[in-house]
Amino acid sequence: MLRWLPIIYTCLAPRDSGRVSNRCLRCEQHDVRVGDMRAIRNSRNKDFIYKNSSSFMKAGFLLQKIKEEFPEIEWKAYRHITCGWDHVIIILDEKIVFRAPKDVRYRNELVNEIQLLHYLKKKVKVGIPEYTYVSKDKSIAGYNMVMGQELTASRFQRLSASDKESAAQQLAEFITTLHTTPKYIIKTYHVRTEDKEKLYKELVQDTEKLLFPRLCKKYVQLIEEYFEELKAALDHNYPKVLVHNDLASEHILWDAEKKQINIIDFSDRSFGDGAIDFTGLLEYGPKFTNRVFELYGGKKDEQMLYRSHLYFKRIPLYIMKDALQGYPCTFEEGYEILKKRFKAYY
Repeated sequence: MLRWLPIIYTCLAPRDSGRVSNRCLRCEQHDVRVGDMRAIRNSRNKDFIYKNSSSFMKAGFLLQKIKEEFPEIEWKAYRHITCGWDHVIIILDEKIVFRAPKDVRYRNELVNEIQLLHYLKKKVKVGIPEYTYVSKDKSIAGYNMVMGQELTASRFQRLSASDKESAAQQLAEFITTLHTTPKYIIKTYHVRTEDKEKLYKELVQDTEKLLFPRLCKKYVQLIEEYFEELKAALDHNYPKVLVHNDLASEHILWDAEKKQINIIDFSDRSFGDGAIDFTGLLEYGPKFTNRVFELYGGKKDEQMLYRSHLYFKRIPLYIMKDALQGYPCTFEEGYEILKKRFKAYY
């Protein structure tokens, strides 16, 4: 009889509304795949929290569901991850990843995500999740784990020049394919449209209310000037495309053996500004980002990379305000990033 060996990691990290994920340190220490580690809001936000008391959150319930739905699967060990923003995760023997939506809304989103990934699988050369296990009621779905290690900034720096060039080519080709997806596909799989005006207004309101009273006049002035820049850039009439919307190091994997880029976590996919998919690449430096953009074959506009930098710059504002709103992150963490990015950046 096979034995289930429970390894349960509970990690809490801020959801980055700036669309570039923040690393959960506890997950990093345990080498947890964070592609599905969407951070959760605190218990005061009932719109986003799934009831922790529900049996659905428990590993035993999900493992029994998997056993009943997919009797051909056997495993010796598993990891149970509940810190996801919209899914509970079960990883079997570090080989199969199961995602279980926390409510009906996310269940519908998962179905659409699976269908879109099936379409993209035939179009892209990088590895992406390919769901082969879907329960009858669509409450849980799984795929063979996408191989590779997170391409962190430090790991990227250790790549050879030829590997960096290969990574740039693969990322450019992937982003190009994604951004040139026909609009009928976007409509067919119910990809949501990004509301840039709403996101901007919420960020400004929260920053003025929560952050300005706690920051010195120098940073208040710099942030006010930044908001003017951001608003002007968002007023620019740029084309909307299918975007990954969270293309950061947590979701970019490097398979060293095959010299291949793999991409995970399409939960935040949207119909929006293509510039957002270059934002996370700035973790690797402007030179690499510029190279990917140079190889990019999608429709470009003169302000596209400029907007990527602006999106990158707003991240510390989200971290600080989230900390003050009760999220499990720290104001100091965001403030340290703020000091680096709110100076002569461009």
